[in-house]
Order: sequence, then structure tokens, then C-alpha cells
Amino acid sequence: MKNILILAALSAVILTGCGNISPPFKAEQTTVTTAAPTVSAAASSEAESTVDEEQVKHDTFIAEFFDSNICFVDTSTLVTEAIKGCSFDNETDNSNGVQKITLKGTNGGGTIDVMCVDLSQAQLDHDMEYILENFGDYYFGQTSAQMSGITEDDFVSNYRMTSSVVSKGKYQCYVSVQKSDGMATQFGYAETYAVLNENKLTVVSGAFLSSDMMERQSFSGLMSRFAESVKY
Repeated sequence: MKNILILAALSAVILTGCGNISPPFKAEQTTVTTAAPTVSAAASSEAESTVDEEQVKHDTFIAEFFDSNICFVDTSTLVTEAIKGCSFDNETDNSNGVQKITLKGTNGGGTIDVMCVDLSQAQLDHDMEYILENFGDYYFGQTSAQMSGITEDDFVSNYRMTSSVVSKGKYQCYVSVQKSDGMATQFGYAETYAVLNENKLTVVSGAFLSSDMMERQSFSGLMSRFAESVKY
């Protein structure tokens, strides 16, 4: 149901095009976590209620974001520069404001989404850190879910950081994956990198799964090149 609401809101954005944000940016703040929090089965009903309320707030923000007056900015130059020398076979599709790159290696494959959203006319009553954290977490969740059959138990590393300085901010979340069934091992990597600068939110989000560890390393290197290409 959540995905249906978000897709419906996104469709509305595509039809309407652009809109006014001048968020009350916070100065100098950095948050770092190394693992996503978990809720035990023994958690009290009050704690569970708080978690539910936070999820509702998150879902509401995402719906408001896509339904606000935002404009997509062309990212073809960024993609062209970052993909140069890529060791994977790749195809790029540009639709609905998002550049989707499909990657294929000898032993695996994945995708990278690249988008830039102009928020200068959007009417979002949230500060920069809130926008980065909530949109970044949303997109990372969508991206990491593309690694079929992979769960949090298969993560061998899990990193998340949000930082903001005066009028710009950065979000980064990534996980490395290693899963073995006793006969074969899968290696994966998923990352979302987002920068909010000069009222433009640029997002690079990708996931890759392979039976070859070297392909995973090549993919993480490619994601680093994209991050280096995003103005911050």
C-alpha cells in the first residue's frame, strides 16, 4: 500500500513538473551510525507505538516530497563522465527524470539510479537534515531491496552518515553483502549518496550482486566515481 501511495504521488509530480523551499538550514551537524537499530519482540506497546508514529511521519514526508512542486534537472553530463572507462556492459535509460543505468558483468549485475531535483519552488516545511535523512533512507531502502534474496543478516558492513554545514548537506549509506549457501557465495554492494546544495538534491543510488568479489569491488569503485562527480 505504501509503495502504491508513493508511486501515485510520483506520477502526480511527473504530470505537473515544477515549485519553493528555503529550509531553515542548520549549521555544522554530523550524525554517524554503523548499524540500523532493531526492535526486539519484547519491546513495550508504548515503544512500538512510537515506532509506528515515526513510520507514518516518514511515509507522509515521502508522499509530500513527490507531490510538491519539484523539477527534475538533467543529469546526463554527470552520468557520461562517471561511466567513462566502466568495466561493465551498461545501458542508460532516461525516463521520468531519472537516469537508470543497467550494468552487466560476467558473473553478476546491478543498476544505478541518478537524479537531480530542483527544490527551489517546492513548499516543504522541513530543514535540510530532515530532508536528507528521510529521502536518503527511502531511496536506500528501494535500492537495497533490488538484491533479490538478500536480508540484513547477509550484511558484512553497514554504514550510514548524514552531515550538514551551513547551506549544504550530504547523506551516505552503504552495505556490503556476503551470502553463502554452502556451495556458492554471493557478493553484493548497495549505496545511496545524496547531496543537497543550492536547493538542488542530487541522488546516486545503486546495487550490485555477483558471485565474483572483484566485480563487487569494481562496482563500489564506480559508485565512488559518481560521488566524486556530485558537487558538494
